[in-house]
Amino acid sequence: MRNLLTAVLVSMAFVACGTLGHAQERWWGDWPPQRVQALVSQVHTDLNRGYHSGWRFTDSDRRRLNHAEDKLHEFAERWHDRGQFDKGDLDRTIGDIQHIVDNNNLRGAERDALWHDLDQLRRMREAYDRHQIGRW
Repeated sequence: MRNLLTAVLVSMAFVACGTLGHAQERWWGDWPPQRVQALVSQVHTDLNRGYHSGWRFTDSDRRRLNHAEDKLHEFAERWHDRGQFDKGDLDRTIGDIQHIVDNNNLRGAERDALWHDLDQLRRMREAYDRHQIGRW
């Protein structure tokens, strides 16, 4: 009877530990999903501030930015939900935003904010290339 009780308690401990481990995903590196989502939100905020500050965009530039925002949001969701880092989507998004920064008359704080956002997106990509971020 004592052996049966010990076996049941040990089994329950393993089940409890397994459930806790599965419920709490652990991320290593400087880019857990919450930080990626915060950066994506910051990019959206900075782009929206630019839209309302008098920047002049062509229709193709506006489509490019809308597409970049959609792709960036999808990227963050895949990273958060599945741990999938789609470097191609991230690179295209960075390129789209960079194109706008390079080819429009952006001035002041809005331009500086987008430069900072681009720098942060590139740092995230570089950390992934160096295998310094991920899930375990």
